[in-house]
Amino acid sequence: MLPLFFSHATTGWLALLGLAVPLAIYLWNRRPGRVVRVGSVRWLEAAANQRLRSLKPEQLLVFLLRAAILGLLALALAEPLQLLPVPPRRGQVLLAPGVTAAALGPVRPVLDSLRQRGYELRQLHATRPASAPLPWAGLGLGDTTTTLTAQFAADSIPIFNLWHTVQLAADSLPNRPLLVVAPLTISSFTGTRPALPAAVRWLPLPAPDSSRWPVAAWQPHPDSLVILVAHSNSTEQGIRLRKVRRRWPATSGPIPGNWDGQLLLSPSQKQVRVVENGQSRPLPLLTRAPRWFLSHDAAHAGSARVLAAALRAVGSVLPLPPRLTVSTASSALPDSLDWLFWLREQPLPAGVVSSTQVWQEAGSQAAAVATQFLPAGTGQPVAVQRLDTTVAAATTLWSTATGQPLLGQVTPGRYYFHSRLAPAWSSLADSPELPGLLLPLLLPAPPSDPTPDTRTLDLAQLHGPVSKVTTTVGSTAPRRPLAPWLVLAAGLLFGAERLLAARRAAVSPLTVPVS
Repeated sequence: MLPLFFSHATTGWLALLGLAVPLAIYLWNRRPGRVVRVGSVRWLEAAANQRLRSLKPEQLLVFLLRAAILGLLALALAEPLQLLPVPPRRGQVLLAPGVTAAALGPVRPVLDSLRQRGYELRQLHATRPASAPLPWAGLGLGDTTTTLTAQFAADSIPIFNLWHTVQLAADSLPNRPLLVVAPLTISSFTGTRPALPAAVRWLPLPAPDSSRWPVAAWQPHPDSLVILVAHSNSTEQGIRLRKVRRRWPATSGPIPGNWDGQLLLSPSQKQVRVVENGQSRPLPLLTRAPRWFLSHDAAHAGSARVLAAALRAVGSVLPLPPRLTVSTASSALPDSLDWLFWLREQPLPAGVVSSTQVWQEAGSQAAAVATQFLPAGTGQPVAVQRLDTTVAAATTLWSTATGQPLLGQVTPGRYYFHSRLAPAWSSLADSPELPGLLLPLLLPAPPSDPTPDTRTLDLAQLHGPVSKVTTTVGSTAPRRPLAPWLVLAAGLLFGAERLLAARRAAVSPLTVPVS
């Protein structure tokens, strides 16, 4: 028998006190008997004896009907619920956005085993929860003779946050085993790892052995071309940069080289484009050495030393070494600056042109915190002791372990570092990753669709806080409300009571033979 429980048991018990009403009517509202005139006392005594022998509770059935009506209404007020059997929770295989059937070849035996165990196949999307169940035939598994009703298509947003995507899917599919099938590339994970349910598991797709992609191009001389190529290996966490020198071609066409995709140069338009997987994106082409200017006061001297050293380390890998100027004077700024690092308590000068990229850091209003910053692709966190949260950033580029912005873009070309590089503020001064973190920002004119970071995320970074899931029977089992049915039964009994009462009213309670 299916279990029952009452949402408002106290209300039902109080409503049962209404049974005293029909009981009082039954005991004290007896109608007087009819007076029958007889011609002889002998007949009166016989009638009295007959009445005593036939004395029975009057309208007992009507009383029981009325009591049943009130009992049903009291039970309905208690709102009884019937717990139905819990349906089986089928496991879910979640394919990351952009994963194709061909990329699943190495894990097909695992997926086929899950299919036989009753797992459903769904596809994740970048901005919404998981899709409806998809046929396994789309992967060539199971019954492949049926007509496919859904196809596997890449998501329209190539750069996504897999943390947020999996969290949306876990919220829409509660209390179910979830297996996320995805390549664990760093570009797919941004921000802080959320608290995911313990039922979420990961099946990483094998990463390519290595990848090479052009980062920027320079024309140091009219007849030469220098290309900065980034190289990453699946077994290493760092990115190595290498300069590739080519002669400036006389005609438009592909540039030979050992990198992923194809590099096309248009000499007449002074433009370089990268074509990869059928998509084309521009590549910055530099024709002069960048100009960087660092201005600081005494309060920011510690950060200025660290930042200047990191900028010189970045400049050492560029084909055209930048012209870095470090100044403590608050005089007028030079013209034609590419970057201005303003490490002062004073506001930014009004004469800074919009084409100049600006870096500012936290002022004295920063508060003491105890958090960390984990650069992508590294297993060594960076401690952050002070953080300024008073400045709102439109875009967060670096975030702390608590989800607060560390480096944000307030407006296009205006960057705000919510802490400082001084050792008393953060341990970024001791981190070898600082030049690599600054390099993507310092390259001029970054493309709108940058090349994803194809390095593999460390498996240890997939494990983090686990969200609490309520698994009580009352919260997970489906319920069937019984109150409407009780009200309907009370209505039917009320109709029967009215019919029976009308019939009893037409019958005399005492019948005596008359001579």
